[in-house]
Amino acid sequence: MTGIFNKKKSEKGMTLLEALVSTAIIGIGFVAIFQMVNYSIQSIDVSGERTKTSYLVGMVAEDMISEKKATSPTKDVKLMDFLVTGANSGKASVWKMGTCNNGTSKTDTPTNAWDRKVRKYEDRFSKRRIKCKGNKDQKFLKVFDICNNQATGNSCAYNNVQKYDNDTGIYDKWYLGKVEVNMNNGSKKKYLYFQIH
Repeated sequence: MTGIFNKKKSEKGMTLLEALVSTAIIGIGFVAIFQMVNYSIQSIDVSGERTKTSYLVGMVAEDMISEKKATSPTKDVKLMDFLVTGANSGKASVWKMGTCNNGTSKTDTPTNAWDRKVRKYEDRFSKRRIKCKGNKDQKFLKVFDICNNQATGNSCAYNNVQKYDNDTGIYDKWYLGKVEVNMNNGSKKKYLYFQIH
């Protein structure tokens, strides 16, 4: 029995200094883990915003393709021609949401396809749907035409004079759209070019 007591007397425990050092090491590890968790949450948030933006940009392209021959604010002018005319008249874009807003507050009923689209886009791209982090978070839609202006009757803003097989050019008019969405105060951008023709 005395041998057991003598053995316990010779065992030494942890000193206060060793306990403090081990606590500090564990604390540093937890700080690193919390920073990783915070970074992961921010990455998930940014990824979610990009996914929503991709969906909305695709929605705009589908709208333009499906309703290119719909009614416009100008009588007897198709929507596609109305947008190209507006874009070629010196405007930078046919639709621009230059600031972060809370969506449309209009209650009247739009009378043509373009007015319905503008109201829809202002609602979908508002702060209620996607986050807005600054004044550079702008959204644009531009529609433009491309053709070979050397062909009879062609007059496009963008001239395509490139020759293809058998030294022939493309003389048909093409209508293209471009949707641009700036996120994270303009540091991230989403573009989508699509052919309306």
